[in-house]
Formats: sequence, structure tokens, C-alpha cells
Amino acid sequence: MTHITGGQSLSRRIRRSMNASTLFTILVFAVIVTNLLSIVIRPLAQLGAQLVAHSTLREMTSPAFPKDHGIADLEDLSSESSGFKRWWETVERQEVVNYRIPWIDGSEPLAYDEGREMPRALHTVDIFVELGGRELYRSAYLPPSVPVTEALQERNLLYEYFNKPYLAPIVTDDGREIGRITARIYPPLLVEIVGVTALLMLLLGLLCFYVNYWLGRWLVGPMQRSLGQLRGVFRRLADGDVDELFEKGVRMDRSYSEIEEIAVEAGRIINNTKMYMEQLKEKNEELEARKKVLTRHATIDELTGLVNRRHFLELIGERLEEPGLLLMVLDIDDFKSVNDTYGHAAGDVVLEGFASVLREGVGGSAAAGRFGGEEFAVFVTGVTHAQAREEAERLRRAIEAASFTLAGGVRLGVTSSIGMVYREAGVQAFAELYQQADAALYASKAQGKNRVTEFGDRQSPLN
Repeated sequence: MTHITGGQSLSRRIRRSMNASTLFTILVFAVIVTNLLSIVIRPLAQLGAQLVAHSTLREMTSPAFPKDHGIADLEDLSSESSGFKRWWETVERQEVVNYRIPWIDGSEPLAYDEGREMPRALHTVDIFVELGGRELYRSAYLPPSVPVTEALQERNLLYEYFNKPYLAPIVTDDGREIGRITARIYPPLLVEIVGVTALLMLLLGLLCFYVNYWLGRWLVGPMQRSLGQLRGVFRRLADGDVDELFEKGVRMDRSYSEIEEIAVEAGRIINNTKMYMEQLKEKNEELEARKKVLTRHATIDELTGLVNRRHFLELIGERLEEPGLLLMVLDIDDFKSVNDTYGHAAGDVVLEGFASVLREGVGGSAAAGRFGGEEFAVFVTGVTHAQAREEAERLRRAIEAASFTLAGGVRLGVTSSIGMVYREAGVQAFAELYQQADAALYASKAQGKNRVTEFGDRQSPLN
């Protein structure tokens, strides 16, 4: 019996699907949350950069700016100007507006000098002011001696997404551009929030995966064990091994009601199978008995117990080519007078007794059969011509010496006429052999009965 095991386990697929779906859901949720935070942070950062740039620009382009800083014109502003320090401090104040988080920085007030890029500041500001081809201001956080674009990129790897700088041109009243203010909001805490959120979502996904794993074992485990038991029951049922199942029944461990119902149905199938197998066994025994009877009727003569003519031919069919072949055809002499004198019951007794003499008189390899009426045949192979003649004569004498008890205690003896044919080499067909032996039989009858005649040119009796 071949069992198919190439299929995938249902319980294993359920657990894998639960784990995979949970992990996939959490990962998708993490990506969505991260993207939402990014979508919120990015415009806020760019808006803050615009506000800082325009605030600085408004101050520098106000009509009072040159006078307040001791210069004749805005283009004259330089590090050597008398009001440059005051302007520097004004720009620097916008840079250090970092909105510290109270629960991180504590409740103590912070001095102005402590405002330089606190580690957990909500955001800090990068400012770069260029006027007349001269650099007037660069935030302390930006690397010196490199172009501002490179400095901004070194400042933050997320330059192109979160912290895209805002450029505000400085123009005169006549529309001529004399400088540029570059401002950018750098939100370190918000960027960290995005990363921490993504990490938390990933950890949450792993936690859910772990919970689902044990939940799957708790929920699917009993089903898996029960299904394994059912699989074993049906496998044994398919192999025909139902005796023990019929005696003990189908017993299940703790399982779900649906599987219990399947187990009950499996028990009914086993009981019905056992009943059908018993019925089938009885039918087989009955058919076997009938087969034996039919076989006996088809091959055995019911009265004498010898094989009939048809089966006799089947038995010797493959032996016709064997060397040293002897066929004897025997006939009970004056058998009709036995029936006429003593009745057919007495004739049956004589036939049965005659068959017994043949069975006892022939060897183990010889075949003896009744051809019909009072005619019988004996077939032997592997004998010499002299042995064949001796065998035929010995059988005739045994028949002559036998007597049979009829009803009423009357004992009756009979004789037999025998025709024989011998072949040192085998023959192809039985018909010719039988015709020759039958012709020798009639020669024995014609020459006085109770004798053996061998088929030959003269067909003379042996005795």
C-alpha cells in the first residue's frame, strides 16, 4: 500500500499563515506610520526655514537697518562695521531657538550660552548669510572653510528630504540682488522619533510573531495531534487493519468538536467495514466451497473418484512429448450382463471397485481416468518397452484377482480387456495414440477378452 505524503501539513500552513500575516501587517503599519511622520515633519521643517530666512531678511532690508548699525548702505555691512557685532547676535538668537523638551532637559532654566544644539532639542537652525560675495555669518554647527552646500550635506544625511534649505535673496530697492540668506531647520528629535517609531513597530511585529507562534501551538497543536491520530486511523483502515480498531474503537485526545465528529464518523466507518469484511469473508468461504465442488464436478468422475476424460486429457497434455510413453485403454468384460443380472446398483459397486484396483495398481506418476461407461485409461511415461508390457499384464492380473461385495453379501469378480500402445519417443497429438490403443482393445475383445493386446502390425495378445 502506497501512502501519499507529498502534501503540506494543514496545521503547519495555518501557523505559518498566522505568523506571516501578523508580521506583514506590523511591517506595513510601521512603514505607514513612518511615512506619515515624515510627511508631517518635512513641511514643518521647510516652513520653519522660510520663517527664519524671512525674519533675518526683513531686518536687514528695513530702512532703519543701515542707520542702526552705523553704515551708510546695506552693502557696507562687514565684520569691521561698528554695528556688526550687534547684528551677529541678532541672527544668532534665531539660530538658538531650539524649544527644549522640559522632561528631558529638566525644570531648571537654561542660560543663553547653553542653547547650542542641545542633544534632544526639538529643532535647531542652520543659517548662512552672504553679502556682496562675502560671507557674513555661518552657523557654529556648520563645518568652516567649505562651501555652504557641502556643509549642509555633511550636517545631515537626510538633507534632500527633511532639511532642504530655503534660499532668500537680499535685494536693494532698485531690485538688484546683493546677497543671499540660506536657512534650514534641523529637527534632530523629530528625526529620532521617526527612527524610534520604526524600530518600535519592528519590535512589536517580532513580539506579535512570538505571541502568534505560541498561540498557534496552543490552538493548532490539539488539532494537529487529533488530525495525526485520524490520519493513522484512516491509514490503517485503508490497509485493511481493522481488527484492533474494531475492538478498541477510535479514541481521540483533547480536540475540537469538529474533529470529534469526524472521529465518530470514522468509528462508524470502521464498524461498517468490519461488518462488510465479515460478510465478504463468509461470501468468499461460500464461493471457495462452491468452487471446490464445481472443480470436482468438472474434473472428477463422481462415482469412481478418478479424473474424467476431459481432465485426463488436460493432465497428460504436457507429457505427450516425454520418452517411454505408455497408454492403456481398459474395458470391463461383460459389464452389461452384470447390470442385467444384479442391477445397476451392483454395476456401480463393480465400477467403484475397478477404479480402486486401478489407483492401487498404477504408480505415483501415472494418470488413471474414466472415459465413460465401463471404459478406463491409464497413462505412464519414463518406462521401457519391457516395463510397459509387464505393467499392463500386472494390471490385468490384479483386476482378475479382485472381487467386489454386492448387496446381500454376494461376491463378484470381473475381468478386463486391455489395449496398449508404446512409444519410445513422445507424440504430438493424443487422438492418434488413443485410436491405436482403442484398436488394440477391440483386438483383445475379439480374441476372447481378459487379455492385453499391444498395437502393432499383427496386434497379437500378450498372453
